[in-house]
Amino acid sequence: MTTRSISTNKPAKTLSTSTALILALSVALAGCAGREARPVASTNPTDSAFDCAGITREFEANERQITSTVKERTDAQGKNIVLGATGVLLFLPALFFMDPKSPEKVEIDALRNRNNVLTSIARSKGCPAPKSQLTELYKHLDSKPKPASSSDSRN
Repeated sequence: MTTRSISTNKPAKTLSTSTALILALSVALAGCAGREARPVASTNPTDSAFDCAGITREFEANERQITSTVKERTDAQGKNIVLGATGVLLFLPALFFMDPKSPEKVEIDALRNRNNVLTSIARSKGCPAPKSQLTELYKHLDSKPKPASSSDSRN
């Protein structure tokens, strides 16, 4: 009669190898999370060549880009919420896929600054100031709570 030796080390070794592989993959992919901000410049060398129609066209194009970027930002925030909840409750490596940066905010602020410059250029050229179609959106963006500074805390 032959006896077989049952190795109990193999399943534990496989488990630790697969766990290490998952963690390594998560860390490697975490570097891919998010993107860098691509803000527009507030002024351009060709600003002096604009006519009234050109100022209005660029102003409106910037507002379309702001709307698109706000949607992207909302989607990114929703994704971060889902990943955060998943990471805390079910799968810890999901936290590596969250995007802690907020490139959309930088881009929105840059586009708003550019539109302020375009409005100034329009006034200086005697053109009617471009009218924003996003005043409600701007109110919503500006009403976001700001982090409390140390001077706001009272003892």
